[in-house]
Amino acid sequence: MIGVEIFQAFRPREGEAGSIPTNDSLRDLLTLREPTDVVGRAVRSAQLDALVRMVPVTVAAQLVAAGLVAWSLRGMVADIWLQTWFGGALALCSSRGYRAIRLRRDRDYAMRKPPNLKVIMTIVSLLGTMWLIPPLFWYRHADTEHRMMLGVLLIGLMSAAGVSLATVPQACLVYLAILTLGGVVMTSQSAGLVPTGLMLIFAFAVTFAAIVSARRFVGHVRTQFELQEQSALIGLLREFEASGSDWLWQLDENLKLTYMSRAMAEAIGKPLSKLIGIHARFILDPDGNAVQLSTGMRRLMHHAAERTAFRDIAIPIDHGRRWWSISAKPLIDAEGRFQGWRGVGSDITDTRLSGSDSVRAARLDPLTGVANRLLLREQLEEVLLRQLGGDCDCALLLVDLDRFKLVNDTLGHSVGDQLLCEVARRLENCAGHDGVVGRLGGDEFAIVWRGEGDEETLGRLAERVIAELTRTVTIGAADLHVGATIGISRAPRDGNREEVLIRCADLALYSGKEAGRGGYAFFEQQMYVDAEDYRSLENDVRNALSSDGLALHYQPIIDSRTGKLVGREALLRWSHPVRGPIPPDQFVPIIEDAGLIHQIGDWVIREACSEAIHWPGEMRVAVNVSAAQLSGPGIAETVLGALASTGLAPGRLELEVTESIFIGDDVSTLAALERLRAIGVRLVLDDFGKGYSSFGYLSRAHFSKIKIDRSFVHGAAEGERDCSAIVRAILALARGLSVETTAEGVENEREAAVMRALGCDQLQGYLFGRPVPATDLIDEQDLVDLHPFSRAARAL
Repeated sequence: MIGVEIFQAFRPREGEAGSIPTNDSLRDLLTLREPTDVVGRAVRSAQLDALVRMVPVTVAAQLVAAGLVAWSLRGMVADIWLQTWFGGALALCSSRGYRAIRLRRDRDYAMRKPPNLKVIMTIVSLLGTMWLIPPLFWYRHADTEHRMMLGVLLIGLMSAAGVSLATVPQACLVYLAILTLGGVVMTSQSAGLVPTGLMLIFAFAVTFAAIVSARRFVGHVRTQFELQEQSALIGLLREFEASGSDWLWQLDENLKLTYMSRAMAEAIGKPLSKLIGIHARFILDPDGNAVQLSTGMRRLMHHAAERTAFRDIAIPIDHGRRWWSISAKPLIDAEGRFQGWRGVGSDITDTRLSGSDSVRAARLDPLTGVANRLLLREQLEEVLLRQLGGDCDCALLLVDLDRFKLVNDTLGHSVGDQLLCEVARRLENCAGHDGVVGRLGGDEFAIVWRGEGDEETLGRLAERVIAELTRTVTIGAADLHVGATIGISRAPRDGNREEVLIRCADLALYSGKEAGRGGYAFFEQQMYVDAEDYRSLENDVRNALSSDGLALHYQPIIDSRTGKLVGREALLRWSHPVRGPIPPDQFVPIIEDAGLIHQIGDWVIREACSEAIHWPGEMRVAVNVSAAQLSGPGIAETVLGALASTGLAPGRLELEVTESIFIGDDVSTLAALERLRAIGVRLVLDDFGKGYSSFGYLSRAHFSKIKIDRSFVHGAAEGERDCSAIVRAILALARGLSVETTAEGVENEREAAVMRALGCDQLQGYLFGRPVPATDLIDEQDLVDLHPFSRAARAL
């Protein structure tokens, strides 16, 4: 069993670095130095803890004995000296007893100010010196009876010290030495050499007994600790045995190595004696690069900082040339103090790409068989590390298929899956041995490139990929044609961390799509600046929505024959608090991408209806509606709610849509338009002739009005034959369908006159007024008086 082998490997050999001594020499027993090994610290902690437990009893006995001495020597020694001596004893014993009790009851205090051997030695020395005063200065003034009492008391204190201080032999021997000095002084003053010799023999006996007792105590503590260590180790091995770990290691609280199995030292390639005592960072990440590039290393450092257990973290070694799997648990003593780490590890370099079926399955895309997102990130991380080590270049290519959704929607997912498999095969042929191909999800693939990373080489690779994916793919009886757009990022030019390279390649891919698809783009810093600016504007528009930062402006619509004001178009405006007015063509796409179009669109409809109810007569209000708003049933409820709450007649509300809503011939869009028409609102086709004009949807959607795009209005006014012909055709079509027409963008009298002469019903443009807030609207008569064309039209 691997657990037994590792357990036996963990048992230190005699003399091996980091091993635990099996017996305690007198020198080790009496050392004042703080132990550096885990076992030594545990033994020292147990010694001090046992001593602290005895302190309340010993200080009480000390005070009783001191009181007896002070009371008995009255009349023989000056009271001032007895009182001062007893006061000092009382203060010293009381402070010692208070601290001992607080150490036992206040865990936080014990963690902040734990017992310290040197402090204890100082206190014991002071107590011993206190008991040296009666033999040295008062013994000669006492009578025979009191001299005998002092002798018996001194012997009793020595005997008690041999028991109460035995767990800390250093303090015990200092205390006994001081009391022995006092005993020798007393016997030499009155009893001669024999009693003095007996005193020395007694002191030796007590000292010997204390040392024997201390050795037994330390041995017992060591045995208990080893049993606990073995029990913890067995538990650790049982928990991690399934991972197939080959090594054991242990760190102290400062992350310095206290133990390492020989197999792990051999894997590192250094003698075990040179590894014990060094910081783990110098083994795992000597140059500090891995913690910047490796997700696993950052996870490891996080657990180390939080002192939480971790399992199977893959970390790179030697610039990614090898990979280790590390698992560990923190070591916590009985008092809850952190003592370090103990864990297991193994070399997983070979299993990152091969290994068991379960390992491969977790790292390969089940459909195409190429690397999945997890393996791609691992491979990118590894190539980045090797690039730092000078082994290879590093680049990332994100490949997004063009027109794949059309294949999926028209021919089904089965054909789409076969297409993805063929795309993966072609990508692997293009990448060769220098690239790892993976599928990120859907129709998005990636190539982690470790060949030459100059722009020319990567450009040729991208062109080869696009050419391969543009070739016809035959699946069954279907000939499929897709293309690809590619975004490219390079290390270290664009970044040296995998998440940064992925983000940069994604921005480059977006730029490539914006340029028209079917090409490739390298990441440029301006892309990041634009993306940050876009994100900032998105946050600002969200804030504007919640803080009433958006507003509606209204532009008049004039009857071409009478010059009468017949309606106004509600236009959304945003004045940024820092940037000033933002053009709609900039912030409306942001609103749509952020998913705010429904919320803002509903607000526009309600606000426009609330304003229009105050306009005279049958004057109408026009509101633009996007394709996204028509994608669900919600817009009909919004319109009904706005009309009901304001009391506006349905026929006074015009909803303008563009031809782009009919791309794909979406049935739900036509259904939404039909629901709106059933309510009684007027449907207006905006910018007609500019994009995807089709006679079919004009009849199916039952529009009430067509708006002629400003480009045709301007061209017809300038005498351009094509524009004039298009305007005449649109007007003829509208008359045949009994649909009103409005000419947009009328900016001068010539354009107005031409549109009126051609038979356009309504006019709209800067000639009649720019969009203004509701508070700045002028009434109908004022508008008529402002424009000579309007006066002439009314006169006719």
